[in-house]
Amino acid sequence: MRFLLIQVTVLVTIFCNAFRVDAGQIDTTAIARAIITHTDSLLRGKSNHGIFRMTVVRPEWSRSMTMESWERGQSLSFIEMLEPPKEAGTAFLKREGQMWSWLPDIERTIKIPPSMMMESWMGSDFTNDDLLHESSIVDDYYHRYLGLDTLEAGRCYMVELRPKPEVAVVWDRIVVWARTEDFMPLKEDYYDERNRLMRTMFLEDIRKLGDRVLPTRWTLVPHLKQGQKTVFDMLEVDFNVKIPDRIFTRQNLERSR
Repeated sequence: MRFLLIQVTVLVTIFCNAFRVDAGQIDTTAIARAIITHTDSLLRGKSNHGIFRMTVVRPEWSRSMTMESWERGQSLSFIEMLEPPKEAGTAFLKREGQMWSWLPDIERTIKIPPSMMMESWMGSDFTNDDLLHESSIVDDYYHRYLGLDTLEAGRCYMVELRPKPEVAVVWDRIVVWARTEDFMPLKEDYYDERNRLMRTMFLEDIRKLGDRVLPTRWTLVPHLKQGQKTVFDMLEVDFNVKIPDRIFTRQNLERSR
């Protein structure tokens, strides 16, 4: 991650210096991709294992769930619900483009088809794609530098993501705000195919967790549903850890809990 941060720093420095001379000579696409690559690496690492709390807020009620998660690269992910007791034991596995869910109440494994990527995950405002990372913000999108903006947490670079035509993704357009001083992601806007702003993600509570400083609270606000939001808190996370292969197996998914 340190090498990638240096790479982004060099690119942005070149960009800032050259921009004052001749904007037509700047490869802003490379800079935009480098910023997004850094953002993705910061939040996920090559692998990670942690405990997370998700709070679903609705106009009349709210509820919280705690989960344990293991992730390796883009293709392997395992999530198990720990609390509340009603949800405990429910688990999700992603392995090389295929996804399954274990439902302890009926002791059955359900395969999650690609058509369900936009479905709500555990009744929240997050989708199956959000939690299981079916699409990649680095590989599945083109990246374009939009300019500078100022948020409450600081001056930011704005990068637009547009899907590659050969890749089936959920969102038609994503705009990311990354703080200029350290390329910290602070905000993400998601648009549908009609260019409607559907939701905004706020990345907050920046502090050290594991071996890095990062936003540890992600608040997702849907724009077409008044009074709703979902808050995702990182409680404990270790990055770039060795995870046994057995974690990402159907046998582990269906084991007795």
